[in-house]
Amino acid sequence: GGRAQRRRRQAEESLRPYIGRVEPKLCELLKCYSPVGSWCQVVQENGVLVPKCVCPQSCPRQRAPVCSVLGKTYGNECLLHKEACRKKRHTGLAHTGPCLQKAKCTEEELGQFPYRLLDWFLLVSRMGESYAPAALAQSCLSHAQRTQLAQQRFTLLDKNKDGKLSRRDLRKLHYKRMPLEHCATPFFSCDYNRNRKVTLREWTTCLVDRSETWFYHFM
Repeated sequence: GGRAQRRRRQAEESLRPYIGRVEPKLCELLKCYSPVGSWCQVVQENGVLVPKCVCPQSCPRQRAPVCSVLGKTYGNECLLHKEACRKKRHTGLAHTGPCLQKAKCTEEELGQFPYRLLDWFLLVSRMGESYAPAALAQSCLSHAQRTQLAQQRFTLLDKNKDGKLSRRDLRKLHYKRMPLEHCATPFFSCDYNRNRKVTLREWTTCLVDRSETWFYHFM
């Protein structure tokens, strides 16, 4: 689309001073938006090293497993991008190595998970702020403050700003940000009306109400 093309032109413009000079670093400076699913490869054009976003046509056989943000293991990163290009979708890398096999989430752990997730959101929201020893712990937050925290995170996760989170959005949060969390998948069944989308109201009910239910029952 037009936005992807503009991003690509801006990225290429910012790279111009480095072209042909620092080959190992070139692809670290270029983020690929177009073609959809592509990855960066350094190629030679007229004797000059240039980074390009390309769709792999073939991939090496060596095994170097990677896990995508959607929770699927690929034999190597090239294969991840080859499939992403074929399906015309952006599929990021969550981590190197195969996707992790997680332990079964117990009922008690599942009940506690919303509270732990809100705790993590609170920590992330404060990253980069100056040290404040008087900052409130989650246990001291009011219902309104917890709701505001959940809503802020929803807004950040809602990339296309349609007021809903898709299963894909939630899987990205799971595998990219917390791949070791074994209670994320069962918890993210917040889609109460089963329309494959989670609204802000469903998200808040799922996260804040369940968190407070666990807190007041066990603490």
